[in-house]
Amino acid sequence: MSDTTVPQPQPQPPPPLPRPSAPLAGNDYRDPATLTQWLKILLILSLLIDVIAAASGMMEFSLLRSLQNETFSGDFDAAATSNDNRQQAISLIQFALFIVTGIVFLVWIHRANRNARALGAEGMRFTPGWSVGWYFVPIMSLWKPFQAMREIWQASAQPGNWQGVQTPPLVGWWWALYLASQALAQIGYRLSENIDSVDDAVFASVVTTLSNLSGSTLDVLAFLLVTKITQNQIWQTKTVEVF
Repeated sequence: MSDTTVPQPQPQPPPPLPRPSAPLAGNDYRDPATLTQWLKILLILSLLIDVIAAASGMMEFSLLRSLQNETFSGDFDAAATSNDNRQQAISLIQFALFIVTGIVFLVWIHRANRNARALGAEGMRFTPGWSVGWYFVPIMSLWKPFQAMREIWQASAQPGNWQGVQTPPLVGWWWALYLASQALAQIGYRLSENIDSVDDAVFASVVTTLSNLSGSTLDVLAFLLVTKITQNQIWQTKTVEVF
């Protein structure tokens, strides 16, 4: 019998763990498509009612100017009552839509901030809560919400290196129009509460109409803003594994 020994098989090292092709996102990510769709519908409705309100304001201005110039012919009391009823109905719809759209918009901001973090953005200064909360802090509400939105845009466009992302003029114009429309709305409301003459009524009507026109432009910019940020976040999920 041969005295040779049979070599024993050597243990093989375990295979290396597969490396992910993309960094893992946090499980806090939620698809923003449905929420964004509802917000865009509300913004379109807001745009329509703001345009209608602006047109109604121009009709009111024409009526007041005819009274101011003593060129009106017909039953002015009936025309004034019809004008007031129309303006009040539009204002009620406008206010209700403003509240609903504002709530959904704030929910969207909260979700967009959390999604940016879930997609890998680190070092963001604004938490999801404070991205919303700064809207309700006096004085600070003049610039903090803008900074939070700018950060959301940057982190959504490039989560891994968001600090170097340049924000487009759209973000700045959106915020400038937001402040302008809010200021004009407040001025128009205060003027309408202190009308002592036809001249006062004409001026209040002009300011309110300008507020509605700026509001309609704001609706368009907000629509473009939320659309682009949502598109960026959805695109990021194609390169970042979300679980």
